[in-house]
Amino acid sequence: MTRTRISNIFRIVAIFEKEDVFVGVVKEFGKILAIYLCVFLCVILFVLFPREPSIDFSGKAMTVEYSYHFNLKEYATNVGVFLKDVYENKSLGGTKFASLSAEDEIAKFFPRSLKIILIGFILSVVFGIIKGILDYRWTNTKKSFLGSGATWFFSGVPDFFIIICLSYFLLLYVPDFSIMGTEAWWKFIAPSILVSIAPMLYVARITSVSLLTQDREPYIQVAFAKGFTKNKVLLNHMMRSCLITVSSHLQSIMVFVLSNLLVVEYLLGYQGAAYRLFSAIGYTNFIPPGGGADERGLIIGICISFLILVMVAHMISQVLKMRLDPK
Repeated sequence: MTRTRISNIFRIVAIFEKEDVFVGVVKEFGKILAIYLCVFLCVILFVLFPREPSIDFSGKAMTVEYSYHFNLKEYATNVGVFLKDVYENKSLGGTKFASLSAEDEIAKFFPRSLKIILIGFILSVVFGIIKGILDYRWTNTKKSFLGSGATWFFSGVPDFFIIICLSYFLLLYVPDFSIMGTEAWWKFIAPSILVSIAPMLYVARITSVSLLTQDREPYIQVAFAKGFTKNKVLLNHMMRSCLITVSSHLQSIMVFVLSNLLVVEYLLGYQGAAYRLFSAIGYTNFIPPGGGADERGLIIGICISFLILVMVAHMISQVLKMRLDPK
């Protein structure tokens, strides 16, 4: 067999391998998309669940009695009417403000939260990995209380407690500086840092555990025996596996950031999508004289917007794992 034929065979094999990888990526993304479409449907079904109580009067004193009875027909009507309105009007519906639709409110509030989410997510991953490396390097040293000890301690402190303490400190000692509200352009900085604290500690624990697990592997011990420094072994032999581990948790990190966002925006009065979601959930189905509407469509729209971010993080996680660990 000539050298040309052998090279052609290798080219054909490489093409098929690339096609298999492409097909695998498409299948994986298809699974993720199917899963989140089901989640979107569950959100719609949950929000449209009938919650209106029945009000009856009994006795001579006309005592008001509240009761609830689930009606499957009413439930099906709610879902059918909503989906029909979305299809015909190309809108998720109105809001308590007669002149604003759900899309108008999402377009106003979601970009504010998006800045916090993206910055908080990046801070969580980058500084979480750095903190995890320091925790690993300071293990069994005098600095261990600043490493894994501090990580475990602050992991047990609730986020809202940190936010309240920081707010009181600024009010008492820096009265001219406030992190509350959304008036100034820089108001998103403090919420971005606050939402990243707990996810950063989560990433730090993942990173340090991954490095400590690899530290006992034979090939790491051989590298140390050959005289390589700890930094060189860390960068050349351990970081790749560590990044694979962290990349598999990107979806969880995004969920962590979003769950903190709900607390941070509410406590700081930052009027983003999470803050608007709180007010929409608290708004009843009563239609005011001004001509407003119930905000179930707005709740669905904001929830799906957040879920899309989780889906994107999931897809990025799969791409990074395939890139870093092609086997």
